Amino acid sequence: MKFVNAFILSIAMLPAISAANDVLAMASTDETEAIKEGAIADSTLNAASVETTSEENVATADEENFANAENAEDANADENVASAESEDSEELDTLQESTLDESATAFLDFSGAHFPTIHGTRLNSPYGIRKHRLHRGVDMHISIGDSIVAAYPGKVIVSKYNRRGYGHYVMIEHENGTRTLYGHLKKRLVNVGDVVEGGQLVGWGGNTGRSSGPHLHFEIRYGEVNIDPATVFNIEEGTLLENANHFSIASAVDSHNEIQKELSKHRYHRIRSGDTLGKIARLYGTTIEKLCRLNGIKRTSILRIGQTLRCS
Repeated sequence: MKFVNAFILSIAMLPAISAANDVLAMASTDETEAIKEGAIADSTLNAASVETTSEENVATADEENFANAENAEDANADENVASAESEDSEELDTLQESTLDESATAFLDFSGAHFPTIHGTRLNSPYGIRKHRLHRGVDMHISIGDSIVAAYPGKVIVSKYNRRGYGHYVMIEHENGTRTLYGHLKKRLVNVGDVVEGGQLVGWGGNTGRSSGPHLHFEIRYGEVNIDPATVFNIEEGTLLENANHFSIASAVDSHNEIQKELSKHRYHRIRSGDTLGKIARLYGTTIEKLCRLNGIKRTSILRIGQTLRCS
């Protein structure tokens, strides 16, 4: 009888046990789903984190590449300017006035000077200010291979090649204290130490160095003062001017000082969009280090549009 009662009781409990199992199964299913959802959420977060990290890495790489590009440009600017300064650049801005030494000669006698291209020619670019800098001589039109001769007797003190400036060029020192320079030659025909006569061939006209076409860059210097060749020669006719035998050095110094005063007006640059220290250095013929020193900034300093930089 007890056995029959136990059997009936177990049958009666079957629905409750089944319901309990269903609850457990549902709980298990919910837990599994929760775990899956958690895993998916973690995966999504990880993916987002990876994507964010990737974007940050890309941004960092872009910034580093941009900085490297700017540094490379600035380095190239440094190299160009340093080379030009060490190789007697055509454009020199000293921003210094000159005074005559009391013992200096008051007048120069250019009579007997030879025109460097043998014949008159067209003036391509005059002496004076060009792009915020001083163009120290004149550019005269020639054909490649034209004869270039020494203006006076003298001694060759420079005969070299400067690919970023004068190209093949020769400088001669003369007894009257002047120096003459002949730039962008196709070929130099004299060496340092050679003594030459006035009218002697020193090279062939060319288009070497920083040059956009065949021409002769010709300079006359007296100490630190640059003398405009057009105040000594009639360029088109290839002849001496009337005052060539009594050329006033004082007038050359006055001209030099006036140019320095004019150049001083271009000592400051207002930052515009796209400006970099390298670009500004090239524009004003200076170096990035000098710009930083004059303005109390670093190579990595941010340039803001409208900001003013001192350039000389």
